[in-house]
Amino acid sequence: MTFITAARFDKDTFEKHEEVRTKADAVQKHLEDIALDVGLDPERNVTRTDTGDEIRIGVSEYMDQYYREAPGAWRHY
Repeated sequence: MTFITAARFDKDTFEKHEEVRTKADAVQKHLEDIALDVGLDPERNVTRTDTGDEIRIGVSEYMDQYYREAPGAWRHY
């Protein structure tokens, strides 16, 4: 499955600073919560990946498409 990057953190900074890890956890939790809000499985639609240089948090293509097309005031431009 392909994932769209929603947040990225420098790996060195992520490993050295607790506040960065806390922020990453909060972002991932938020994405998991909004997946649950529409009935999506968070484990299949939200991921954290270590690319070597970065820690990336992503959402599935399906979840990305769903939220791009869904009506509502959640959008930020």
